[in-house]
Amino acid sequence: MTRMSRRTLVAAGAIVAVAGLSFVGLSAEAGAAAQPSRAAPSSGTGTRMPTDSIGTYDPQNHSDATFYASVLKGANEVPVTSGPKVGDKNGSATALMRIQGDQVSYAFMWTGIGTPTMGHIHEGPTGANGDVQIPFFGSKLPAGRNSVIGTVKVTNKDLLANLKTHPEQFYFNLHTAAFPGGAVRGQVHALPEKLNLQAAMTADQVHSVVRGAQIYACTRQNDGSFKFTQNNVDATLGGGIRHTFLKAGPAGPPQWVAPDGSGVTGKALTMIPNGGKNIPELVLAATPEGRPGGELSSTQIVMRLNTVGGVAPAGTCNPAAQPKAAVPYTADYLFVTSK
Repeated sequence: MTRMSRRTLVAAGAIVAVAGLSFVGLSAEAGAAAQPSRAAPSSGTGTRMPTDSIGTYDPQNHSDATFYASVLKGANEVPVTSGPKVGDKNGSATALMRIQGDQVSYAFMWTGIGTPTMGHIHEGPTGANGDVQIPFFGSKLPAGRNSVIGTVKVTNKDLLANLKTHPEQFYFNLHTAAFPGGAVRGQVHALPEKLNLQAAMTADQVHSVVRGAQIYACTRQNDGSFKFTQNNVDATLGGGIRHTFLKAGPAGPPQWVAPDGSGVTGKALTMIPNGGKNIPELVLAATPEGRPGGELSSTQIVMRLNTVGGVAPAGTCNPAAQPKAAVPYTADYLFVTSK
């Protein structure tokens, strides 16, 4: 899905260096004027990326490597009164990131937006804006590309520690000329497995809900009352992927099946609250099911992101009058291949 970059910058408390390149500044948004600097030549351990990359990317994962991902949408941007234009409603992007030592490697792939002019990590929870903490690139990328990959050096150890401990308090942001305040945005989410960043961006897939509902059954509780609890899901994703439970009931497990017969089941590892009106976001470990060698056969992780709606009806229920409830929802599902 994406490919990326490297340079030397100082912004918002993060000192960033990109191998083999030097340049001036990101913008006033970065919180400080970036100073031109020439980074040290590459040590030779990295491999030169194709034309949609900046600098050198080391494909080798070290023992301390941690990985992160997100799906960026225009609807996630937060406008500021009298501020620059934000939120490209037609846009989306996928982001992957690796932190190892003081090296932060990133990859973006985008669609429906203009060529990015800047790419950053900001500090701020869902629904709030925050300062740039890690600038990835600060000038317009060449036209005609839809991805970028690269690496920056971040010497602020406290910042990296905070990012690792509380990734949900940070977000990726891509800016364009038409949306200088931010075209698409997505919160940072930790991944449970190591990735080949370049291969993952080529193989990963985002499928959004075309039509979907969370299914709840009116079930007896321990105190004798009845409430709606999770029973199933009935959703069709882009590309014709069907999403249901393998077996109806609270244990599921959830499954996704592609038109070619390949599929995966999921086991929830991380649940991220997304407001009282939306079902939580999820990170799930995937187990292959169905036809081998198909569209979803190599999926290792499934992420349910950018959820809207789907929350169980509140209060008590009457199983005779309404045994089940189907609550519409939307979400983006990112299928991650870790090998």
